[in-house]
Amino acid sequence: TNKTDFFREAAHFDLLVQKAIPDIMDRNESGRSVLVWSAACSSGEEPYTLAMVLNEYGLSHPGFRFRVLATDISTTVLEKARLGVYGYELLRPVSLDLRQKYFMRSRDPESKTLRVVPELRQLVEFRRLNFMDADFGLSERADIIFCRNALIYFDRPTQEKILQKLTRYLAPGGYTFVGHAETLHDMDIPLTPIAPALYRKIDARS
Repeated sequence: TNKTDFFREAAHFDLLVQKAIPDIMDRNESGRSVLVWSAACSSGEEPYTLAMVLNEYGLSHPGFRFRVLATDISTTVLEKARLGVYGYELLRPVSLDLRQKYFMRSRDPESKTLRVVPELRQLVEFRRLNFMDADFGLSERADIIFCRNALIYFDRPTQEKILQKLTRYLAPGGYTFVGHAETLHDMDIPLTPIAPALYRKIDARS
């Protein structure tokens, strides 16, 4: 359906910077970049929200570095996401301060759109990915996966298979965010609940 919004289920972004990121940084002895994966990114609102939130976190935590990987099955929405152009109405959930900082006006005075600034676009890598593929082809594991409001479109056995594959690409101790309408109860996956719609990978051997 490609339904998405900036700061959708906003409490997740509070949990991201108050719980998940500090925990990961406490265990990040190498100082490497934290990889956050938006696994059903649609037209880009979620990964750009992540990039804004993480960049703001980095401003108050020197040494913090991050990358955002954004994937979707639809090449159409991925092209829109790469452009990073959004109408004023879509940007209503973004605070005025963040809009002024991370979006720029069109050169056309009649245009009612804003574009994500190049500095933020460069922090997000967009790539096509199909959940049904046996191998997702990722060369490294993510520290955090956002896969929200996508699983609800699959039956329960398929949800479990998708999550099993996703967690293979999640680092030990990493975090997974799902939508509030989605539950992982009784699934055979190495995730334990931490907060509503937030799970942590528990098997450090995997």
